[in-house]
Amino acid sequence: MPKTIPRNANSRLKHYFRAAKYLITTNIIMTENNLKINLPWTEEHEAYCFQHHIPPAAKLIWQCLMREGEIGTEIEPDLAQINSWVAKVRGKPYAHNYLKKMFDLLVEVRVVQVVKQYSWKIFKLLVRPLEWLKPPKKAREKKLHNSNSSYDSQALNDKSIVGGTSQQQHSNSETNSELLNEAGIHFDSDVKEVLEAPTNEIKLAIIMLNLRGGIEKIENPEGFIRRCLRGRWWEYQRNYNVLLQKYGNSTEWNELFPSG
Repeated sequence: MPKTIPRNANSRLKHYFRAAKYLITTNIIMTENNLKINLPWTEEHEAYCFQHHIPPAAKLIWQCLMREGEIGTEIEPDLAQINSWVAKVRGKPYAHNYLKKMFDLLVEVRVVQVVKQYSWKIFKLLVRPLEWLKPPKKAREKKLHNSNSSYDSQALNDKSIVGGTSQQQHSNSETNSELLNEAGIHFDSDVKEVLEAPTNEIKLAIIMLNLRGGIEKIENPEGFIRRCLRGRWWEYQRNYNVLLQKYGNSTEWNELFPSG
């Protein structure tokens, strides 16, 4: 017959298991608290998640990637290791398909930029700083910011750069005219409002036109370009989000928004 465990031994076993469970739970809590302290996560990040409908699972992966290295620099994380950390925080890991789905969502909303993919779970990537995800300042805000400089220094500066500005505008006119002609849109050389605009804004206006169906659907494309430039339609949040999805992970983004 099997030997029975003495009552005092059984009591010691129960005490041992309770102590082990306590130590494991305490270790997880301490790990979570330490990670939260070291995490550069702000209310602006929470607002971005809310605005772009980023679910808690994707937010958790975002936070974990932020800990992998310096924000804005290339890192090579392993999603399997990320999932191991997730298991410590939530008690169990995500299914592989769901983990990949949440990661792809972060790429889609431009939080993560993939530089190179080695396998389904290992990437070379960078986590974008929150400043890179914000729409550029509108023209009016830039003017208000620039108005802090003194009148005298501004006047001297204007005199010193007037020649360079004239040459830049002439160069813009030629480049912009070529871009517009390639898109099937024509302006006379005296339409300075359009032709002397920054070239990146001309590109943005053409993209906005194409997003609306192009010259095949827009009856007056020249008028559309004028209104788009005046209203800076690409800065409207919905339009900006469309541009993010379409160009956010390409090198063309820096050409469209050179100031960030």
